[in-house]
Amino acid sequence: MIRNYLRIAWRNAIKQKQFTILNILGLTIGITTCFIIGLYIHSEMTFDTFHDKGDRIYRVNQPNIWGDWSSISANTGPNVATALKEDAPEFEQVTRLLNTNSRVVRTQNNEESSLFNETNYFAAEENFFDVFSFNFINGNPKSALKSPNSMVITKETATRYFGDKNPLGEIVEVKDYDGSWKGYTIKGVLENVPHESHLQFDILVSLSSFKENMDRDGWKWIWTAFSTYGLVKEGTDIKALEDKLQAIPPKWAPPTTEKIFNQSFTEFTDGNPWKLYLQPLREIYSSGDPDLHSFGPTGNPQFVSIFGAIGILVLVLSSINFMNLSTARSSKRAREIGVRKVLGSKRNGLIKQFVVESTFYVVISTILGLFLVYFLLDGFNTIARKDIDLVPYLNNPIFIGVVIIFMLLLGLIAGSYPAFYLSSFKPIETLKGKIITGFKGKAIRNGLVVFQFTISIALIICTFFVQKQLSYASSLDIGFAKDNILQIHNIEQIGFDTETLKNKFLSKPAFTKVGKSFGIPPNIWSGDRYKADGPESSVVQLRNVRTEEDYLNVLGVEFLAGQNFDISRANDKYKVILNEEAVKVLGWGTPETYQTNSPIGKIVALASGSEDEFEVMGVVKNFNFNSVKERIAPLVIIHHQNDKVWDYGGGLSFYSMRLNPNVIKTASDLQLIIEDVKKEVAQIDASVPFEYSFMDQDFENTFRSEQRMSTVLNIFTLMAMIIACLGLFGLAAFSAEQRIKELGIRKVLGAKVSQLTLLFSSEFTKLILISILLSMPIAYFLVNEWLKDFAYRTPIDIWVFVLAAVFAFIITILTVSFQAIKASIANPINSLRTE
Repeated sequence: MIRNYLRIAWRNAIKQKQFTILNILGLTIGITTCFIIGLYIHSEMTFDTFHDKGDRIYRVNQPNIWGDWSSISANTGPNVATALKEDAPEFEQVTRLLNTNSRVVRTQNNEESSLFNETNYFAAEENFFDVFSFNFINGNPKSALKSPNSMVITKETATRYFGDKNPLGEIVEVKDYDGSWKGYTIKGVLENVPHESHLQFDILVSLSSFKENMDRDGWKWIWTAFSTYGLVKEGTDIKALEDKLQAIPPKWAPPTTEKIFNQSFTEFTDGNPWKLYLQPLREIYSSGDPDLHSFGPTGNPQFVSIFGAIGILVLVLSSINFMNLSTARSSKRAREIGVRKVLGSKRNGLIKQFVVESTFYVVISTILGLFLVYFLLDGFNTIARKDIDLVPYLNNPIFIGVVIIFMLLLGLIAGSYPAFYLSSFKPIETLKGKIITGFKGKAIRNGLVVFQFTISIALIICTFFVQKQLSYASSLDIGFAKDNILQIHNIEQIGFDTETLKNKFLSKPAFTKVGKSFGIPPNIWSGDRYKADGPESSVVQLRNVRTEEDYLNVLGVEFLAGQNFDISRANDKYKVILNEEAVKVLGWGTPETYQTNSPIGKIVALASGSEDEFEVMGVVKNFNFNSVKERIAPLVIIHHQNDKVWDYGGGLSFYSMRLNPNVIKTASDLQLIIEDVKKEVAQIDASVPFEYSFMDQDFENTFRSEQRMSTVLNIFTLMAMIIACLGLFGLAAFSAEQRIKELGIRKVLGAKVSQLTLLFSSEFTKLILISILLSMPIAYFLVNEWLKDFAYRTPIDIWVFVLAAVFAFIITILTVSFQAIKASIANPINSLRTE
């Protein structure tokens, strides 16, 4: 019987080629989109599932003590692990990772020395591989990180360093912060870290290699360069354990607050609970909170929700499209159904026939969809920055089983309405050429088309607003001219005295201004606790950046009061410059009050250590030193020669140079000056890796995830619109079949083609108008929710809704016009001859 059903389905498919192509096209687009989104979601939701003990691994998070205490940070101090080991026996293992920043590695291979700049370079405790299951190719995971100056590298890193040679036991040198080189012995080689891991590293060195640092600062709870992980014992009550951990900060953190900040634990926290949170390993990436950590990527659950909803909607739209196209050809199947009923076919048999036919189309579309997924995944991976491969899934019996179930369910769902509708035809009427409209068919079909276009128009509006927000953010006035600023990285590796290099840059006509800083927008994250002069002053959190006097000139920030640093004045290096937000939080007023109560000359003090005091010598207008997603935070600008600050002489440093547009006119000019700068850096120290960036591009990169989302959203919206138009085309074809006699009579009675076309099209324009009205509140809600994540958001202008409505209306007219004109110009004799 199934074979007979399939034979009939094949004959009908060959006989009605236009219907077959439209149906398969709509289903293939929907299934392809659904599969790609499904693979993306599966990839996002299966991070860190490869660890053998993953269900017992937890990361220890805490409040962001350097900013908003209500937000959670993945970074903890080194002493948190010590406290857990002593006070929480529920942990079987506790291990730490230390972010050591990027390092230069020097290898010797065949008497040839090579330099590598390693950004995924971290330090780990010796029990790291007792907790995490990264596969070893060579070496002993129990001892690989035990000894000082031990190193474990990935297979890809080993190939870069030594080719096909076994690197075990080889010694590589790592450049230290003071410019010296330290030798490390390779004790292990790992398989490349899986893409679906929130920990991404190329090199791990033993934490015991930093014994001096740990002996000096290991007791501190504010050296938040670590991530702490715990492996709990089997059967542990996690809720009870987390409650127990809350006693640890009040017990262990007071020495830090008292010795460093001269405050008791209670005064330091100031009513903000310093809690420790246990986050399951398998939720670290997918939860997206905290949204940043030092050792790898963080997911965005919003994107998963958005793309998942789109995938389901596109699949539903393609199913609706199938239903409309199936009912549109009902007149061509009516006589067949009538004959089969007269010959004894039962309705159940006819329903099975049509469900098998729909499944037949779904199977063909699924096969085509899988081929399309295979060829489109590379492009999608590039856009979404993923590494999804279809082949492993095709070799997975579970995936094959899911695909089979998917095809059967979709075939049943997509074919259900056409099956019940077509099988309801009465044989006598169908043999006379009459087609019933059972189940209030017209209302249902119109409702389905309204649903299709409501979703499609809402997606179009959302897509327009995503583009509008990105354009708005990129053109926002950030308080200085970010264009034409070339930034040279890794200057700290040259040493603190870099005046020789600066003078070389200044001698080049390609640069108008050159300045050094220990942080560059939009990535100024360093901060400290400060307070205004006076016993009653409260402690406030300020971001800080160390610069030389010329750096503010490079940016071109506006001074609202006071003046810039001047190195000819010896005491200027112990003075500070504030932005207007810092003046405000310190309680010194706003720009309107500077004339009567100037902040210039007032004292701001560090709320730590010896509480050194600094005189305010200038106030600059607020400018965005971080992403424009965030409100401008209070900022204190410190001279780079100020040796009273805790990070004097340390930290990443950069040279920023404003390009001269009269000299740099073409891309080739720019490339030549970059090569020239590279040579100058190499002449000073050839071991310093040459890296550069442009400030405007760095700001654009803060919206990289939104830009990727926008691109993917554009593609999926286009797919949804195509499917909706195919559905509308199907409904128009059905309507043309139903009204062919009516239009023929009107034409015989003198109606013009233009009048008939307008009459025919008006039915569908009404549906689109309803869709437009329904889509607008839906789109407004979705856009408003998405824009809440931005500190500076584009207005929700009505013209965007109007533009989307006009666009959808034009698409509708173009889609319907073919069937409208075809029905209007048809010879009425052919349609009326049976009368």
